[in-house]
Amino acid sequence: MTVPREESQVFITNKDRQLTVLTDQKKEHHLPQSPDCLKTPTDTDGDSYFFDTPTPEVPETVISSTSQSTYLKACRMLSITPSTFCLRCLNEATLVIPHHGIGPSGAKAVAIALVNNSTISRLDLSSNGLESTGLFYILEMLQSNKMISDINLARNDLGSRGAQLISESLRKNKTLTKLNISGNNFSEKDANYLGKLIKKNKTIKELVLSHNSFREQGGVVLGGALECNRVLKKLDLSWNHLRQLGAVAICWSIGENTSLTSLDLSWNGFGMEGCHEMGKSLLRNRTLTYLDLSSNRVSFDAFRQLLRGVVHNKVLKVLKVGSNPITTDGAFAILQSIAVSDTSLEEIDLKDVSVDSDFVDLLEQIKKRRPLTCHYGNTLRHDEIKKGDVKRVLDTDDPVTVLFEYMKQKNLRLIDLLHNLDRDHSDTITRDEFQQGLSNIDLPLSGRSLDILMKKLDTNRDGSVDYEELSARHKEYMRKVTRLRLQADLGPSHYKGYDKLEQLREAVRLKISLNMTRQKTDTQKLPDV
Repeated sequence: MTVPREESQVFITNKDRQLTVLTDQKKEHHLPQSPDCLKTPTDTDGDSYFFDTPTPEVPETVISSTSQSTYLKACRMLSITPSTFCLRCLNEATLVIPHHGIGPSGAKAVAIALVNNSTISRLDLSSNGLESTGLFYILEMLQSNKMISDINLARNDLGSRGAQLISESLRKNKTLTKLNISGNNFSEKDANYLGKLIKKNKTIKELVLSHNSFREQGGVVLGGALECNRVLKKLDLSWNHLRQLGAVAICWSIGENTSLTSLDLSWNGFGMEGCHEMGKSLLRNRTLTYLDLSSNRVSFDAFRQLLRGVVHNKVLKVLKVGSNPITTDGAFAILQSIAVSDTSLEEIDLKDVSVDSDFVDLLEQIKKRRPLTCHYGNTLRHDEIKKGDVKRVLDTDDPVTVLFEYMKQKNLRLIDLLHNLDRDHSDTITRDEFQQGLSNIDLPLSGRSLDILMKKLDTNRDGSVDYEELSARHKEYMRKVTRLRLQADLGPSHYKGYDKLEQLREAVRLKISLNMTRQKTDTQKLPDV
């Protein structure tokens, strides 16, 4: 690596410019007396420091001193004013000096002081105007310092040159575990540098790349790199411009990655394409516990596709989808899914998403059975017409799904279903028996839906359904479900049919689940005999 051209004039330049270790020379002017608070016993840090001069031909000895003294000497040689706050922190476990405006020269002084420092493990130089020049000195220091494992270089205008320096310097770094380089004007082409870092580095577990300008192609590159990574635990890509193919690539990597536990994708543009692919990836992922898709232009239809993976994932615990136009129906849909599945979700963030009274009632019922934290927006109030205890009937064009989904949820065989609905033990089921049997299990169908059901099941038109007719229709139904699921995997444009099927299946599962809860509650209220 070479130092960029935009450097301070106090640095000596030559063709092979590099940071080298120097010692005090006899002709050097004496430093002013340090304050009493800085008169500490000599430690093992040494006072070796970097300076931009040709490498000396004769090896030089290192004079022992404190990191604070080394920092003061570096500031004197660089003709800059020392930071008293930095001085106080040099002997502590963390050096946190954001918004101090130290610039490239100040970064070099800090780097000199930290070369042999053995106490500081966390370094925060965010918002200090380091640029690529100051970054170079910090990265050179990290090659010698083996204590710093957490570094924050956010908002330092590092640019493309900074992305290249970070990639080349940290690929083989074996001490850094946390790196924050958000808000540094990284663009599409810079994703190539950072993608190589994600592929090659074997120690970084937390990486923050938020507030940059990665777009479609940048998402493709980062997604491909993430697919190969087996170390990273937390990744923050929020506040970028990831969408379309870039969003799809990121989601695809989630299905292949086996290490990531936390992923922040908020404030991007995942939309329909991203949610479709994320839903598929969550079916395969076995490590992700935290997912943030807030403010991603997720509509109700897109949210339905995401739910497909969420409800079947057994690991995900926190889902954030707030500030999206998912509507009250979307909010209610996720509670429906939780009520009838064995998902591991413990927290749902629906910030700024309005809900209705049905949502609130269902949330309270779910909380009685399992721990669940839910944040949501305003509760809308609707004037409702009270209908007493009259049961709501299901009016659907697909009553066959209602019948066979009930059988699946109750773990019944076809012969069991036949016997449960056959009241006169004739081994056939009439329309009236369908109506009475489904009403008894709290799945009443409208008259129109019952007519459709009999038309689809009674193939010989004798007015009743026997076992053979029921079996033939069940096989056809299973083939239909498989076909729609495979079509949905092809892309969002093929998802509509499967989505309608899933909505109806979830409605049936919810009714069965709530009916079982109500029966359990009524049983508990019975007085002891």
